[in-house]
Amino acid sequence: MRHLTRIALVVVLALPVATAEGKLDKSVRKQIKSALQGTLYLRMDAPCATGRHSFGTYVRPLVEVSPEGSNTEAENEVNASWWHADSTYWGIRINDPVELDEFEMEPEENALEIELAGVGPAEDNSTVVRFVDIHSFEDFQAAFDRTFARAPLQDEHDDWPAETKQAIADRRLVNGMGKRQVFYVTGAPESFEKKTEDGKEVEIWNLRQNKGMKLGFFGAKMGETTGLPATIRFEDGQLVDAAATGTRSNFSLDDD
Repeated sequence: MRHLTRIALVVVLALPVATAEGKLDKSVRKQIKSALQGTLYLRMDAPCATGRHSFGTYVRPLVEVSPEGSNTEAENEVNASWWHADSTYWGIRINDPVELDEFEMEPEENALEIELAGVGPAEDNSTVVRFVDIHSFEDFQAAFDRTFARAPLQDEHDDWPAETKQAIADRRLVNGMGKRQVFYVTGAPESFEKKTEDGKEVEIWNLRQNKGMKLGFFGAKMGETTGLPATIRFEDGQLVDAAATGTRSNFSLDDD
């Protein structure tokens, strides 16, 4: 597969159907390609590493997804030497639309590399994700469903007010939003804190302020801000302001 000079989305997965030579069945390839057609919306932040060396540029996945869960533990890091540089870039966010560019199976590693480009508001950006522990097409579908939606995430919630859905589409925070509604705008916080104040359950999120560095062969793109407030505060599960502080805890959306 060609290496893009921009960021790409790489999905790695194990598949059960193979020939005697260990190559993945063509029918499975066709089935997977069909599943990846059309515009997809990310259910999570999807940072990747961009890098360059003496032979060109490359991308490296930082997000792993299995049928049981995902790991998006990525930090803004830059490593550089005379001939090599590598950095974390948060160019694609939760609820961003992407489309399939191309993909290649790697039967020796039971892997599939998929390149997707951002479209619409995410144009000119893409990312890299790795699917793991996939032993059947059903496993692929489970990991796919953890990673992608077929429509903007807010459209999956028929009971949400129209004005709230529009705010999410516009990436605007509005007082009174629940945690999941805010999550669809901001993605996961860098750190957060849960506590009780005056009988209220309080949760404070510290949000990412910059996208890191996107490396090209002759230069780098840096200094991009996310446009998010530094901190936001929830009381009894509802957003009340954007001025607080916090530290890491066990982040969860299940109690909203």
